[in-house]
Amino acid sequence: MDAVPNHCGTAHWWMKDLPFKDWVHLPEREDKITRSNYRLATITDPNSARINRLHTVHGWFDKMMPDMAMENPYVLRYFLQLYIWWIEWADLDGLRVDTFPYNNKEGIAVWTRTILEEYPHLTVVAECWHSSPAIVAYWQGGSRNSDGYSSFLPSVMDFPLQEALSEGLAVDSKEWMEGMNRVYEALALDFLYLDAKSLMIFLDNHDIGRFADSVKGNTDKIKLGLTLLATLRGIPQLYYGTEFGFCSSDPSAGHGEARIDFPGGWKEDRKNLFTGQLISKQEKEIYDHTRTLFTWRKKAKAIHTGNTTHFLPVENTYGYFRYTDHEAVFVFLNPTRKEHLIDWHYFAECLEGYTYGINILTDERIEVGLPYKVPAHTSMVIELYK
Repeated sequence: MDAVPNHCGTAHWWMKDLPFKDWVHLPEREDKITRSNYRLATITDPNSARINRLHTVHGWFDKMMPDMAMENPYVLRYFLQLYIWWIEWADLDGLRVDTFPYNNKEGIAVWTRTILEEYPHLTVVAECWHSSPAIVAYWQGGSRNSDGYSSFLPSVMDFPLQEALSEGLAVDSKEWMEGMNRVYEALALDFLYLDAKSLMIFLDNHDIGRFADSVKGNTDKIKLGLTLLATLRGIPQLYYGTEFGFCSSDPSAGHGEARIDFPGGWKEDRKNLFTGQLISKQEKEIYDHTRTLFTWRKKAKAIHTGNTTHFLPVENTYGYFRYTDHEAVFVFLNPTRKEHLIDWHYFAECLEGYTYGINILTDERIEVGLPYKVPAHTSMVIELYK
């Protein structure tokens, strides 16, 4: 369930008769709404001015979204009771917490801790939208923050990686911080996180453009993105329609145009993607790729709990291993326009003892050490065997 303790709407009934004067952060003048400056760095910055921090947290998220005063203990109590009620009534498995850092950070930490004390097995993932891994890492519970703060969050959204995936696959480039180097550099900052394996990873969501838009609807690149999503560290989120390669109806018109209808279920729908009726060749290709990856992933312990060793990209190709003490998976992506010969010697440190593998995308047997060319714009996910 989407939990939104940071703000309500101006049409909420309590706005006509607030329970307390400080139930929400009211503007100094009724005709002048103070919106947040959206600068999350002011919260984590040890040198930031108080006025800037308050502007970030007390400002309204939008002119129609009054900001809740979570520092008021009665507001905090209200939101605790509200979501405990929802968890009980709807038998929820998890909460996705909207705009988490924009709350009073001490109050929202109490909220998270109390809910997890009540429901220790509940999944709680928070939207902490920032491009810097250092700032995102601050909000993961238990992080070694210099101010001693803990949000108690088990998981936060990995926006830095999402940006790297979209931008990295958008171009075929060997430049220092472009192409697959962009992805490598993002993952190289995992040392900042308390537990990178608990991050929620994604290609797109309802607040940003469609991943397919970023790669101009290219079927091969969409499939490469899905390979990364299914095999990198973290907990994957698949936004509806990405498994079919959905594009925005108008990419220039903002994320609202990315929230297109899912065809099927209504009499007027000519196409039905629930049943595969009138599915296009491109949609079927992307869907089959997604289904193969995530069906296999269910039992792939090396992906769920394994460590990662990745190698600097070569000619914009990228290889990495996910492994435990008992199994290993070799993932190789070739986003370039030409086939690429696997350099087994380059990857030797992770191949010791393994003699062959099965590419789960094609069921092809691949002999370790023998010449093998990876076609352009394709990926391999190889289960290794000794």
